[in-house]
Amino acid sequence: MENGLNFNGTTEDLDVFECPKCKETIDTSAEVCRFCGARVDHEKAQKSAHLLATVDQACSDGSYLRNAALIAFCLPAGTVFGILRSGRIVVQVGFQNIVLGVCALVLVVSSPFPPWTLRWWTKYAGLPTDDEDFQRVRGAVRSAGFAAIAALAVSAAIMCLILISKARSK
Repeated sequence: MENGLNFNGTTEDLDVFECPKCKETIDTSAEVCRFCGARVDHEKAQKSAHLLATVDQACSDGSYLRNAALIAFCLPAGTVFGILRSGRIVVQVGFQNIVLGVCALVLVVSSPFPPWTLRWWTKYAGLPTDDEDFQRVRGAVRSAGFAAIAALAVSAAIMCLILISKARSK
């Protein structure tokens, strides 16, 4: 990553890997592990380094997705909290209109997360690793995807019910 941030998900830093014997991180150009003295198979070392870099990228992408989802879901919650603190807004605008607005906000904010989660899942879920951070991020990505789908479904259902109710009352 010579030019700073890496947005395309490629892994360029393939110079370190985990020693298969002692599990310490060592340089792929080393002849022997500096911790345990095991001989380094350079072909396996390059493959292992590539896997390690891909796992690191998956963890980074997954953490970013999780944090963005948390921030995105705080926006509607903050909006609802702000509206509830000011009772006059509910009277002036109407409860149904406020609920419609909040549901629309949830739909807009939640819509990028299912495709983003699917992209992560198709790109990284099959990585052959037991890395604890990867497993934790994998669970967080799954949770963010399911939460977004649930938020989309509930918001759409509420919007439909309110719109049907408004249409019948006319």
